[in-house]
Amino acid sequence: MLSATVSREADRFYVSLTCEVERPDPKPKEVRGERDVVGLDLGLSAFAVLSDGTRIAAPRPLAKKLRLLKRRSKQLSRKEKGSNNGKKAALRLTRLHRKVKNLRLDFLHKLTTWLAKTKPVIVVEDLNVKGLFRGQLSRSVADVGWGAFRRILAYKAEWYGATLIVAPRSFPSTRLCSRCGHLQGRMPLSQRVFWCEACGLEVDRDLNASVNLQKYGLAHLTGSTGSSSGSHACGDSSGGGTAFHGSRSTSHGSWKQEVACGRDSLGR
Repeated sequence: MLSATVSREADRFYVSLTCEVERPDPKPKEVRGERDVVGLDLGLSAFAVLSDGTRIAAPRPLAKKLRLLKRRSKQLSRKEKGSNNGKKAALRLTRLHRKVKNLRLDFLHKLTTWLAKTKPVIVVEDLNVKGLFRGQLSRSVADVGWGAFRRILAYKAEWYGATLIVAPRSFPSTRLCSRCGHLQGRMPLSQRVFWCEACGLEVDRDLNASVNLQKYGLAHLTGSTGSSSGSHACGDSSGGGTAFHGSRSTSHGSWKQEVACGRDSLGR
């Protein structure tokens, strides 16, 4: 044991122990087919939509407890500072905040463990979470915990031998048609159904994005990226790349070629 840190939260004390433990690197999971590559699109109505059609509802603990939080905050503001009743009201409010946090973390840990154990390759998008905190949806974004989800998923992918691929922010997963590759214009958040002007595809907006992320991951694993010099998987000699294991991310902009190669590997 290297150190111990004692902390207090509401009426409970916690001891965090720092230990140095050797953890052998797990054998990377074998990718046998395109079903082993799962695209994952994060949202607010549903926390995540997988490319296989699985929808994972968000627990939204803050939204469910918000009315009670406001009530207890108002009760605390009416108490005399330093009084026993004031201390009791502050303790009730702190306990409720702790419950909201624990509900969120419990959901994130269970979901990330399930993904890392059952999915050989997980493809997510690099979202600008800090930028979203400055918008009108800041409370909803904080409630779902996208930033914590990415952080937890990254180290659990290493623990269980899964491969985590992060598509760059420039990749238009929402506006790209998952059938023909046509790039649509801007899509407001209120538009929940994706309709392609080119081929007429009509599909759920989040499912379309997750399928595009899956194709991005397939193209990345076949080496059709522009992150390094070499031969492109589709025959383009302008760039190539290799697959990787663990929680590393990509940051290149040749998403049009990659998704095109992903469609070829799917036979579409």
